Amino acid sequence: MTFDRVRNSVWIDDPSLDAAEYQRARISMARWNRFTGIADGLYRQIARYQIAHRGRRPLRVLDVSTGNGDLAVRWAVQAARHRCDLHITSVDPNAHSIAEQQRLAKQSQVEVQSVQLDCIASPLPCGFDVVVCSMLMHRLDEAQAFRLLQSIQFSAQQAVIVCDLNRSRLNHALVKLASRLCTRSHVYRHDAVAGIQAAFSEQEISRIAQSALARPIQLRPLFPCHFLLVADETVDPVVASAFA
Repeated sequence: MTFDRVRNSVWIDDPSLDAAEYQRARISMARWNRFTGIADGLYRQIARYQIAHRGRRPLRVLDVSTGNGDLAVRWAVQAARHRCDLHITSVDPNAHSIAEQQRLAKQSQVEVQSVQLDCIASPLPCGFDVVVCSMLMHRLDEAQAFRLLQSIQFSAQQAVIVCDLNRSRLNHALVKLASRLCTRSHVYRHDAVAGIQAAFSEQEISRIAQSALARPIQLRPLFPCHFLLVADETVDPVVASAFA
């Protein structure tokens, strides 16, 4: 059961937000990502495509609107551990986030290329095998989501992977509770609830993706509170096996 989509401003986008408060909110977001296991779930999906490139060249991965880079850095750490040859580039419009990405990568002793870019206002760089967009769609209207998916498709030679909140009454209650338990950041608490209220339902994102992407798509719920959408030219058997 779901409810009507309500889009409210998120406080983390406020240009007057104190830098320290911005970082507290981003740290809380990273904590949520660790709790939900999103990074590892997305890494397993990415690693499936690396198999086809093994022995030839690194799999080129673009992480869109990556924030502090905790997902991208986690993928790089996992890849090094599993001897999986990935070349990861992350893009984000915020200079503080770019600096934090590099600090986190250095701390973790991995390499992630960071590019400051607004993916809504500017085209994405080309030449990537897999493009991942996590936790951005709920901040967009339908027209923006459509255009971004087309931009991602143009950038991704092999696969598009999208992960985001899945709007429903149950997920709204879970996100509201979790945001109170996992952080004291008033910015993150506000934005977490605003995010689930603004999220697309599975039916809505499926309709938008089918219209925007000239590739077969697979869509499924991703515990907790998320959906995972994958679009590539060869859904069977690589992607289909991920949804078995």
